[in-house]
Amino acid sequence: MSESKPWYKEPWPWLFMAPIATAMVVGFSMLGVAIKTSDGLVTDDYYREGVLYNENKARDEVAKTMGISGLVTMDEITGDILLMMEFGQAEPVARIEGALRSPTFARDDQPFTLTAIKPGFFQASIPSMREGAWNIELISPDGTWRIVERIGLPLAGPTYIAP
Repeated sequence: MSESKPWYKEPWPWLFMAPIATAMVVGFSMLGVAIKTSDGLVTDDYYREGVLYNENKARDEVAKTMGISGLVTMDEITGDILLMMEFGQAEPVARIEGALRSPTFARDDQPFTLTAIKPGFFQASIPSMREGAWNIELISPDGTWRIVERIGLPLAGPTYIAP
């Protein structure tokens, strides 16, 4: 008669336990990633976001009605943003609040302030941004108008933006 080996020296129990052990390792790894990173897409205050959406749409319409538009260029090495602005019927301003907004993660957003270097020409400096799709947002200092446009970085040249 053959002498039986202890269970841990047999290959079958290990073959049955390998997928279970692998699933546990992967599951705990995913749990660790979920705990350490935040979900920038979820908001806690849905009502406030809805009200802000309507306010932003009204500001977009004001910019469209006044005929505000511009050409934006960005130097990807220095991070300088240059904006040539046409104010149409709007009152020219000395500075414009702006932001490059990530379409997916709010933590990647980069706010900046464009200051006038001469009438209709504005400049700001930001750190270099990763390539891909971004939303550029320009807001008047008093908040009466807003322009939002989808752009792709790096810019191939001057890019027209309008509401």
